[in-house]
Amino acid sequence: MFHTVQLSKSDPTPLYIQLASELAKLIQANLLTGGTKLPAIRYLSKQLAINRDTVVSAYRLLENQGLVEGHIGKGTYVVPISQKSPSAPSVKSAHVYCSNLGFSKERFPPSICLNLATDLITKEGWEAFSDPLYRNRHFLKQNIGNFIAKNLNIHPHFSQVRLVKSMDQFFLSLFKLSPKSGVCVENYRDLAASCYLRSIGAKIYEVPLLKDGLDLNLLEKYLRTGTISYILVSSNFHNPTGICYTDSSKKALIDLAGKYDCYIIEDGTYNEFAFNFAAPLPLYEHYSKDRVIFLYHFSKLYMPYLSYSFAILPNLLIKRLSDDMTCTFNERLLLYYLDSSTLLEVKKELFNECQYKYNYLAKTLKSLSNKLIVNDLNGGLCFWIKSLYTNKETLYHYLSKHGFIVSPGNLFTTEDYCNFLRISISQLPMEDTEKLISLLNNFN
Repeated sequence: MFHTVQLSKSDPTPLYIQLASELAKLIQANLLTGGTKLPAIRYLSKQLAINRDTVVSAYRLLENQGLVEGHIGKGTYVVPISQKSPSAPSVKSAHVYCSNLGFSKERFPPSICLNLATDLITKEGWEAFSDPLYRNRHFLKQNIGNFIAKNLNIHPHFSQVRLVKSMDQFFLSLFKLSPKSGVCVENYRDLAASCYLRSIGAKIYEVPLLKDGLDLNLLEKYLRTGTISYILVSSNFHNPTGICYTDSSKKALIDLAGKYDCYIIEDGTYNEFAFNFAAPLPLYEHYSKDRVIFLYHFSKLYMPYLSYSFAILPNLLIKRLSDDMTCTFNERLLLYYLDSSTLLEVKKELFNECQYKYNYLAKTLKSLSNKLIVNDLNGGLCFWIKSLYTNKETLYHYLSKHGFIVSPGNLFTTEDYCNFLRISISQLPMEDTEKLISLLNNFN
């Protein structure tokens, strides 16, 4: 029965929420009846090719909903119908999700697509569906470059721009460029990229993330082996910790990449969310256009129904990494979207709302230093916190019990234990911000 469970890694909804929702559907449809034992965590994680912590979080979410019960040493069982609350809401509607850095799809009504498509077809007719002379591919790369320059303090030539439809294929293309199989990564990170790289033969080296950036001493130890091809980092508003690398750390990182002949892959997706000071310059623009490949996951923020990322290449890789982009109708929509007042309005609205929520929460968290440890409050879309006196499970369950779903730190590392939680503000409704603050104030 569990082979019917469908999870999508391209969906911005966290995998554990997707899994909990799929299992809830089976329970509510009475396909999983009361008393049924759910699969063991190890078994289900293997069957679905997901992290064990994802299954653990999904089971906890279902337990908080009253749909299942966990018994230590025996497993997790579906609660009989007679024990379930008749008014229990569905998994998706019962909670406020502070677990995702992307914005809710509900913020992007179909009218956006309809208006763009209508303008496109009205102006270009059937030519909207073809690009035989590659003119629109050229225009699209120019528009992407303009967007990057305006929003992220990077000023690329259009020949350096790549539109990425599949990050897996992009990483595969990069991996083929080097005979060296080693890749250094931050020990706290979104695991998707390194999991894929490992699946195609890369050897992953985890480097501890300090308050000012990577542990450069350990990084250089790995680089001395001569096997490292790439270093994956998120130097500004790091996901999940929110850390910003210091200027000295950035410069030292660039120097090491040059010394040991490897490239840095910099994820700058959240760079623009600097709320109280100028956005920090990315590694690419600040220190080196020769050693850094800059990535920006546009769809995570502003086009959630499609999967587009932007890459800016160093000059030495322009000819080595082929540009086989075709400009289909979807890409033409993206071209119109980048040049539209709609995107400007969406960006302004989301930024202003997040700035308000961030400042409101940051002020409260600063005042709770007697009970919570919070990473430096520089900006970004999340807070990385832990309790001074209890473990993460206690704080996680406390917030979950009151309707706020956050991300356990274990979801971002292969280490055995992480006592931090990530609280994201991107999908936190304005009206629930004060409730979250009240909960954190009252937590003991």
